[in-house]
Amino acid sequence: MNHFFKISTILLFLMSVQACVSPYDVRYSLAADLLTVEGFVTDASGTTVSIRLSRSEQVSVYSEPVKGCIVEILAGNGSKINLKENQPGFYSTPDGFQGVAGETYQLRFRTVEGKTYESSVEKIALAPAIKKVYQEFNAKGQLDKLGEKVLFSTFDIFVDFDDPADQKNSYLWQWQLFEKQEACITCQEGYLDSQTLKCVGASTRFTIYPTYDYRCKGNCWDLFYSSDINILSDVYANGRTIAARRVAQVPYYSESGSLIEIQQYAISNAAFQYYSLLRDQTQTTGTLADTPPAPIVGNVKNTGDKGEIVVGYFGAAGIKKARYWVERAGFGNKGGIRTYLLGRPSNFEPESPPRPPTFEIRPPLFPCVTTRNRSPLLPEGWRF
Repeated sequence: MNHFFKISTILLFLMSVQACVSPYDVRYSLAADLLTVEGFVTDASGTTVSIRLSRSEQVSVYSEPVKGCIVEILAGNGSKINLKENQPGFYSTPDGFQGVAGETYQLRFRTVEGKTYESSVEKIALAPAIKKVYQEFNAKGQLDKLGEKVLFSTFDIFVDFDDPADQKNSYLWQWQLFEKQEACITCQEGYLDSQTLKCVGASTRFTIYPTYDYRCKGNCWDLFYSSDINILSDVYANGRTIAARRVAQVPYYSESGSLIEIQQYAISNAAFQYYSLLRDQTQTTGTLADTPPAPIVGNVKNTGDKGEIVVGYFGAAGIKKARYWVERAGFGNKGGIRTYLLGRPSNFEPESPPRPPTFEIRPPLFPCVTTRNRSPLLPEGWRF
């Protein structure tokens, strides 16, 4: 759940709309720069590839974009798709590009230093349709690290789908959660200037300001994303209906409902093996924020230096999506423990009448600024 509160750029918001599997941020106990590549071609519109250098040590971790690369995707039919760097380190296909089920794709790029990298060839498999999405209330949903104290309750989301017969299939699930947000900025020990819309008046030894939140100007939604690795092979369920597969846990933020989009990917067996190893390492060490013993090498190689370690994965996958409205009203009477979108109760500046010398009406409102984690756009399927 820690990953809910990462703030990023407008491009990253666009990535989430363009059917790109979100990168998994993993810390490695290796004091060296590692090239990290993430991206999926799907049979939905849009593909974005992230290329960055990551370095992690025992006490610090950083990641910086690899800028200026020449990036292309090679299709099995001989066509070449050139990607454009819309934001440092993030490369996107042209508008309207969409992968084709049954076709193969390969990533190739060259850095400004002249190093050339390419991925293995992957084929898009059709993803089965999601037959049913449903929820169950989980009063003990999120526990502390010791597994003893309930941090907050959750609404666990499940799916049913039919696995195709007579073929080996592997799946990956991710999700995107939309939550209505009332507070669009917080001023730590200060207040929001109505003219500049900046926080001013930090506390001094003579003046103490509380921490105030300020309401959004218009509608605003916070966007949360899955951070766990949820994969499945059909080795024991080939050709059968796979029922009650838990794909998400929605926190009990409020009595109001929320909207979740489930993304069901049909991934290659090679991609399944990669994410399986990554999941096993993070389960062994704790979470994705902990330090696995060694980096998991993906399917991208330096064509001129086979010994270079490159992490991450570039793949091809079919995708099916489903949006579901999560009902949360009344569960406080059933032992539900709530949490907060801000990580704490909101503390809005009290309303006050106009006073000299400015005679302004306080508090001011703050616009809903588009980022990967926030949007003023009405989500399709939202219920007021």
